[in-house]
Amino acid sequence: MTHETVFPKRFNFKEVQDKWIKFWKDERIYAFDINQKGEIFSIDTPPPFVSGDLHMGHILNHSWIDFVARYHKMKGENVYFPQGFDCHGLPVELAVQREYGISQHQREKFLEKCVEWVNNNIRNMRRQFDELGYSADWDYTYRTMNDDYKYKVQLSLLYFYEKGWLYREKFPTHFCVNCETSVAKAEVGYQEEQGKLWYIKLPIAGRENEFIKIATTRPEYMEACVAVMVHPNDDRYYDLSAAEIEIPFTNRTVRVYMDSIVDINFGTGVVYVCTYGDEMDINWKINYNLDEIQIFTEDGHMNENSKYQGLTILEARDEIVKDLDEMGLIEKIEDYQHTIIVHTERSSCRKPIEYLPVYQWFINVKDFTGDIIESAEKMNWYPEKQKQRLLDWAEGLDWNWVISRQRVFGTPIPFWYCKECGEIIPPKSEDLPLDPVKIQPPIKECPSCKSKNIIGEKDVCDCWIDSSITPLEIAKWKEDEDFFKKTYINAKTHRPQGYEIIRTWLFYTLFRCKKLTGKDPFYEVMINGMVAGPDGRHMSKSLGNSVSPDEVMPDFGADAIRYWAAMGSLGDDYPFEFTWINLQSKQSIHINTILEEKEKLSESKFSKKYGIRYEQLIGASRFVTKIWNAFRFLYLNSRKMEIKDLDIDSKELSEIDSYFFSEFNNNLDMITQNLDGYNWHEAMMIFRSFFWNEICDNYIEAIKYKFYVDDPKVSKISLKNALSLFYKLITISTITMPFISEEIYSIIYKNLKKLNSIHLESWPEPYQNLPKELVESGKIGIEIIKLLRMNKSKLQMPLNQEIKKVIILSNEKNLKKIKNLTKDIVNTIRIESLELIEKSKENSIKEKPDLTAIIEDLNVVVYLFK
Repeated sequence: MTHETVFPKRFNFKEVQDKWIKFWKDERIYAFDINQKGEIFSIDTPPPFVSGDLHMGHILNHSWIDFVARYHKMKGENVYFPQGFDCHGLPVELAVQREYGISQHQREKFLEKCVEWVNNNIRNMRRQFDELGYSADWDYTYRTMNDDYKYKVQLSLLYFYEKGWLYREKFPTHFCVNCETSVAKAEVGYQEEQGKLWYIKLPIAGRENEFIKIATTRPEYMEACVAVMVHPNDDRYYDLSAAEIEIPFTNRTVRVYMDSIVDINFGTGVVYVCTYGDEMDINWKINYNLDEIQIFTEDGHMNENSKYQGLTILEARDEIVKDLDEMGLIEKIEDYQHTIIVHTERSSCRKPIEYLPVYQWFINVKDFTGDIIESAEKMNWYPEKQKQRLLDWAEGLDWNWVISRQRVFGTPIPFWYCKECGEIIPPKSEDLPLDPVKIQPPIKECPSCKSKNIIGEKDVCDCWIDSSITPLEIAKWKEDEDFFKKTYINAKTHRPQGYEIIRTWLFYTLFRCKKLTGKDPFYEVMINGMVAGPDGRHMSKSLGNSVSPDEVMPDFGADAIRYWAAMGSLGDDYPFEFTWINLQSKQSIHINTILEEKEKLSESKFSKKYGIRYEQLIGASRFVTKIWNAFRFLYLNSRKMEIKDLDIDSKELSEIDSYFFSEFNNNLDMITQNLDGYNWHEAMMIFRSFFWNEICDNYIEAIKYKFYVDDPKVSKISLKNALSLFYKLITISTITMPFISEEIYSIIYKNLKKLNSIHLESWPEPYQNLPKELVESGKIGIEIIKLLRMNKSKLQMPLNQEIKKVIILSNEKNLKKIKNLTKDIVNTIRIESLELIEKSKENSIKEKPDLTAIIEDLNVVVYLFK
């Protein structure tokens, strides 16, 4: 070992990170070589949406993914680790409208600015990934907006069309009038809302002053009422079967139908069917062949079929209630807590969903849920409990997939259709990718009705259509057959993702990739939870509660942040905790006070008065510092001797070495088992406890006196053994803490191991042929040393203060072992006189000790004399 390098007193993570990011890139440390030995382990990384800034939720997710890549690489697999970006979507369009002041109706200029905005954001996100120590091979990145990606998406849609699984139809679909687009069922959810329940009297036709009473939360649907339903067993309405009901504000009457689905106990037991208030209205419309009356526009206003044309839906509600009241048709109004369906896929929206009958593009997925379930059952799930989310979704699915979106920036749906008869005109595969708005159709007239009125579809694809072929994109499907075979057909593919997109990204990927290739895409899936912000809600940029890694990286560094990520548990939500403090008093401040102060104070005054304490990252940083200091201690002691290799001779192992090598083997086995199951939390807890509590507190303390003895051979053997053990430990830490591991390796080990980077090292092997007797003796010695250190503290003696005398009592067998450890015990604890006495001769001890301690399981008693 040479000592030209210097081991600084403090770990300067900023300087270290900049150095190794450049080194890893220049030396292509993380480059994928498809011909390298080892089974190919492919990672279908989630492409983050190009919001421009990662938040701590991304950091958790992608840290875990990086742990997977590094661990499998160390285990001898040929890891294929690409990373892409999800470029399309409504948030991009909204950002471009906001940032550039360009309308989506200026189509070409708008699309140009969307691409510009995305590219700028990707540059920033790439920087954040690099600062995290992310070991993806950027030569294999992709962007869902690029033509090569669009080609695969459109080719897959053409295949689905040819198979009869893709169709265009007018059907009431989930529609967000706030975002002005249809959404898939997987993109909506439910939330509780405090509303009103209006009890309304509807006149019975032909019966003067007779009414049927309904109770509704949506009186604004009155003009779209097409039927009234009552339960056949409800005696209150037995005489109303087939009666006609007059609908206010219209010249129409609707019929009363008997249907056993009606809930007798809700409201008045009478339901008015409107097109379309909910999914039940859709079913009734189909089952009873009812009329369809559409009264809402796609931007949430009343249309020409309504007396209230031009008003927003909520404005119309107020006017309708007012008019019904003036007509004497409002009987009463009650406060009512109920559940509404909202657009949950975009957390910044969460506005109510309507059911609008518009032409949309669909993919038949209902008929194939059994195949999806079969694929899910074949995969290994980490954790297993998350599989049920997908099974429940698949088993309960009752809608086909609406894949069209009424937006601009997305993959064009590559079809034309006949304006007269609706016939779909497909493209030629060799013409893909294309935008049918810009490109002429491949035929002049409709093959069905001979009309020349052929329209290019202007809607774009749902983003999940893009992202559901990520395994095929990274495997170069329809691009490089050999690469595809090696990285998809014959590879083990790992899917890491959050539980919140199991019913979208995972569900659709299983479906689409199996249909397109005949092979299940994944060998296993690893599910992470969501990171909660300081307000307790899931961290999201749109909620304003996200924390960027840029806010904490300058103060804590990547290794501490990655350590924080490793403390999360599979499949469970994980808080990113911090506390607001008064910078002068250092006292914690309640969040409500902070919110009030933000309102009152200027930004500069607020930042001078209040700050944030990141408790989790402070704890993580302490461990990083502990690692640095421990290795620095070894380095400082290694400078006075020449170590040429780390080969261990079991004949030169001391009892203490043997015991800790054996303990390392035990801990390595537990860590490996947990990493095999992607249980980062437990693996890191084991590693931290062993390194800090056993290696630093006991092993180093028990051997460091040998570094200063007069016999250089003893010093050299002891140091070499310690360096060997510490090398295995720093090798384990490379998974979670790549920067400090590389820095320590470069200073201490690079001349010994000859690897260009520690990240080219294999997973450590356990020590072999450890002498059992020495291990047992070492255990006794360490237990005695731990006991004596603890009791010196009880006697309020500094650890470096000498103890006058110690007497150890035990049986003859133990005393023989302890006798060989006398130097270790005396020099570690600093004992002036150490006596070993058999327990049978305990009565020969005349002095009264200052403290007596017992190790019961080892049959050892210790007397201490100050």
